[in-house]
Amino acid sequence: MRSTFTKIFLSFWLTEFLIIVFTMFILSRQFEANAVVYSSLFAMLQSNARLSLEAYQKGGCAALNSVPSTFYIDKPTASDQAAILFDPAGKPLCQQIDVAPYSIAIAQIQKQGYFLGEKRGPGYIEGLEIKDPQGHKYGYIIRGTYPTQIYIPYREMLPRLLIGVIVSVFVTFGITMLITRPIGSLREAARQLAAGNLRARALWPKGRKPSNSGDELWGLVYDFNNMAERLESLVDAQMLLLRDVSHELRSPLARLSVALELAREEAQPGMEVQLDRIERETGRLNSLIGQLLSLSHLESTTRLPDSQQISLCSMVGNLLPDMEYEATQRNCSVSFMSDESSRRRDAVLGNPELLGRAIENVVRNAIAYTAEGTEVEIQLSDEHRAGDHWIVLAVKDRGPGVPDEALKTIFRPFYRLDLSRQRSTGGYGVGLAITDRAVRLHGGSVTARNGSGCGLIVELRLPVVNETAS
Repeated sequence: MRSTFTKIFLSFWLTEFLIIVFTMFILSRQFEANAVVYSSLFAMLQSNARLSLEAYQKGGCAALNSVPSTFYIDKPTASDQAAILFDPAGKPLCQQIDVAPYSIAIAQIQKQGYFLGEKRGPGYIEGLEIKDPQGHKYGYIIRGTYPTQIYIPYREMLPRLLIGVIVSVFVTFGITMLITRPIGSLREAARQLAAGNLRARALWPKGRKPSNSGDELWGLVYDFNNMAERLESLVDAQMLLLRDVSHELRSPLARLSVALELAREEAQPGMEVQLDRIERETGRLNSLIGQLLSLSHLESTTRLPDSQQISLCSMVGNLLPDMEYEATQRNCSVSFMSDESSRRRDAVLGNPELLGRAIENVVRNAIAYTAEGTEVEIQLSDEHRAGDHWIVLAVKDRGPGVPDEALKTIFRPFYRLDLSRQRSTGGYGVGLAITDRAVRLHGGSVTARNGSGCGLIVELRLPVVNETAS
């Protein structure tokens, strides 16, 4: 019951259901109350007495005997007299009966105007006084059996309860959808934004014009979309500035390189150290500009150029000699391992240049941080998850690792663990960002985790598009 939809739906529906159940329970208990029963019987007694007197005055005994009595809840016995109308003198009209059993009741009716609830054998006697238009007073008495049970219309109540439950389900479902639909739209758009899709927007219902007025939840969706548009424009402006600046730097950098070579020809003795330093810094600046242009290009790309099937095992094998050469400069080594399953099923669809650059960035980063005398391990394996087949390239170093809270942020552009941003403690913070964007363009993902002992493990996970037997 973690879903907001489920919580709201059950809360509203249970509330409505309990209201229905308690209402029906209270009504059923109300029908069982003696006060309600006696009030209902007395009202019916007055109505029947008036009908009987009117029938007698209009049609005589025939009309009087045709008036039904509605007081019998249980079926009366043959000896029961349904209803008796007495004249002002206390004599029964249209019936030959023994008046003695009713004398007390007639006397009380003439004195008080009513007589209720006297028990006579297995039944009861009730009566009251009724007047005609001329003011003559008549007595009306009814005798019946006691009800063995109070009638409660359970058979009629159950269908109504079922209808009430069904209606409450639909009403609650509609209310819940009105509340949770904007939230679901916001959540999906937020996920896409977090994944790097800055063009993601929360969807509006068809036929509804985007507006910040009216419903607060849809107003929140409107504000979210405005925020996303502003964020997209800021990031686009930043990337445009980055690309333009990088392009503009290329020209003076090229002129600087030419000037450096001319300076070498005319350099005085002892200037070689300074010129070599200028050359190194120029090379680093040129490398940074190249990385910035690559990142800018990847961020603005939505589809892969020149896609083809690539064997990751072969690609890593081709890159390995260069990686080993760079490792020897830091007194460490690089090893590559792959199981037989991954060698037989390692074909992915992508761009060889982009994937090669992504793998190089990860391995170079591992070489830069691994301890001297240790080995950087590259391992290729396959993985089945949720019915999908993936090829996983894991690169493990023997360095200090990364704080757990920074495992996701190291793939952001220009992020450096060392806030002083010294060149000796790492690169420019662009290589892993390029890797992350390149792998995501291939439909994969990049994750980082600390090793059990020490070091960092970076995993590139790519979808396998073709499986071939060896």
